Amino acid sequence: MGIRVGSQKTSLGRIPRNAILPLLMVLAACRAALCAPGPPENLRCEWRVNPTDVRDPCPELYWEVGSQSAFRVVVARTPEDLSKPKAVVWDSGKIESRLPIVEYAGPRLENDRTYYWSVRVWDADGRPIPDPPPQRFSLRVRPMPHHLPTARTFINFGGTPDFARDWLDLCFRKEAKQGRSSVLTTTYALVCTMVLPHPSTGRPLAGKAKQLADFCIARGLTREGILEDMFCHFAKDTKVRLHVGVERAANPVEERVCPGWDPRNDRDSDGKVDDAEFADLANPEAHAREARQARIPIYYWGPPNDDFVMNVGHPAYQEFMASAHAPSVCDGYDGIYFDTVPTDVAGAGRSAAVLEYPRQGKEADKWLRDLQMMFAKMKINLPGKIITANNWDANPMVIDGRQSEGWQNLLRQAGRWRERIDQAIERDRRGKIQLIQYNPVFHPTLAEFGPKAPVSYDRDKLFGLATYYMAHGDFSYFGFGRHPYGHVQELWFEAIKYDIGEPAGSYYLFAEVDTGAAADKRNHLANGDFERTDADDNPDGWTAAEPVELDPGVKHGGRSSAKIISTDVTINNINKQYVRLKPHTTYTLMAWVKTENVRGSPGAQVYPYEFEGATGGGLLTWVGTSDWRQQRTVFTTGADAEGRINFRMYGATGRAWFDDIELLEGAHVPQQVFARKYAKALVLVKPYSGGPFDDSTATTHKLPGRFRPLRADGTLGDPIDEVTLRSAEAGIFVK
Repeated sequence: MGIRVGSQKTSLGRIPRNAILPLLMVLAACRAALCAPGPPENLRCEWRVNPTDVRDPCPELYWEVGSQSAFRVVVARTPEDLSKPKAVVWDSGKIESRLPIVEYAGPRLENDRTYYWSVRVWDADGRPIPDPPPQRFSLRVRPMPHHLPTARTFINFGGTPDFARDWLDLCFRKEAKQGRSSVLTTTYALVCTMVLPHPSTGRPLAGKAKQLADFCIARGLTREGILEDMFCHFAKDTKVRLHVGVERAANPVEERVCPGWDPRNDRDSDGKVDDAEFADLANPEAHAREARQARIPIYYWGPPNDDFVMNVGHPAYQEFMASAHAPSVCDGYDGIYFDTVPTDVAGAGRSAAVLEYPRQGKEADKWLRDLQMMFAKMKINLPGKIITANNWDANPMVIDGRQSEGWQNLLRQAGRWRERIDQAIERDRRGKIQLIQYNPVFHPTLAEFGPKAPVSYDRDKLFGLATYYMAHGDFSYFGFGRHPYGHVQELWFEAIKYDIGEPAGSYYLFAEVDTGAAADKRNHLANGDFERTDADDNPDGWTAAEPVELDPGVKHGGRSSAKIISTDVTINNINKQYVRLKPHTTYTLMAWVKTENVRGSPGAQVYPYEFEGATGGGLLTWVGTSDWRQQRTVFTTGADAEGRINFRMYGATGRAWFDDIELLEGAHVPQQVFARKYAKALVLVKPYSGGPFDDSTATTHKLPGRFRPLRADGTLGDPIDEVTLRSAEAGIFVK
């Protein structure tokens, strides 16, 4: 073997031994330079190059690069300011991530102004990549339009042209524009799932399934049908409970075992596990004879149809959705609404072993990243279309927003109710469209899945509208109805049309009444105020998880609090304390939490866990930025009263401080009334605090002047200067 040095060819054997290592290092450096990825390309703000009319106050910034382990984005008012640390508007800092997208998270940008941005990327080996030229964008933020005086409205699936003309700003029917051309229309579509005819019916593929099969054949991926790798598969045998046939309350629920697929069982790699292979399985927990048997089902068992979870990270499936299916389904619509879009594997796959999504180490957020990249490809192809997704919550959001199906209902306890309000306000601040839906209580024909509560329908309707008004913003829409939506139009009521003007500030605590002391005021948690440390400087009495530390500089009371700083949405740092309580006894868990830029879902949390057979309770969650705020939840233990109390940051970035976590025997939940002022009205909501809904929970409150209560039918009552509200009751009071 010989190499050429200058004009001389020489043998490695003739090179002095002490010169070989430096020479090899030079060769390695040359090879690395030749293989190093170039600067990021195709930089986009809100999916366009140098856009001049960005409507999102916190826009997404995107780039393409061959290799990435981290990035840093800088935004400034001029190109020159990008290199001046004191002049930049926002510096993301170095963020460890393989996702080439970030959402602006700096100070509020000035409207009708141009900004410049640049990105620095580190490759998979941690080496910086050359920077691309700076890009620019101009902000042109405007609230989403609305037809009714105050509420911005949408409806699922229903809505005749006449109904849309009189009531709606957005709906799912193209023909709604016949009633009023300004109605936005989005079409329903599926991105994470696919409906197929059950084999027993003998019916051919149709719709999206046929389009995908034709795509696979045209690309040479299959000779017929859909490429099996485009589905998700259980990695081991898994029990699944689903409705039989159509998902209706009246249909039976059945548990079946779905066999798991493990390629190691298919030793000859022919796509099937033959009898010999099956008799000696490499993985005895996976009994599928072929991969299709291990597809993950969702919602119901066929016939007449099957519904399966898709492998959203498959490159060809992403290409199909972005370049073929999405453009075809939204032709003639203003956008697309994607149903069933969780941030982890859909349906039973979320809690099971999935072949395509092991969810370990650096792959823990792979499903989320894959969906974000798929949505990014769609937005690049369809930048002018409004794309939303059901219960989608990611940072960056990538798409335009989300529908919050099941956002609130009358039985939502106060802490959880307020958490949903805060989340909606935070997303509105970020400029994300929200179709937030109030779900009414049970009605045998209009709302068959609604929770049963002894309240009148008028009370329920006003509670829903007033709850929306607590969160109403520039990008939020109100929907009233419940799956399966066949009679949703009949549920709407005239009060939605009433003009109460624009909001005059955020919601606030109007009144609080402690209706009864707990049976035992002794805190059943040790060191819930975080005043003591153990030998490792962790909170004494708690099993701590990184990253958590005591912070004497920020506290609700005493000397310190427990602080968690998260820089990665894959965080799930459970800090816990085991307790033994009394069986069949009611307890109240309460905690104070302060947050700073907590973004993602769920966020900062405190909750009871592993109390088998317990009823009530739930997760206390804080998001966004807020000063110290207390939340409470009540639960009753079962026969097994041993469990644990956890506090953590989960699926979110930002900072959270936890303090004064208490676990008291008895129900100790004050009655709280929240208010929000509007130009022409005062809105009051008294969230459900557990227990009865009757007059025993009533409290009377003085109003700041004389008001006329708005009725569900849109009429006004007599003037009043005080109001009595029961638990889970609200009022809209017109000046």
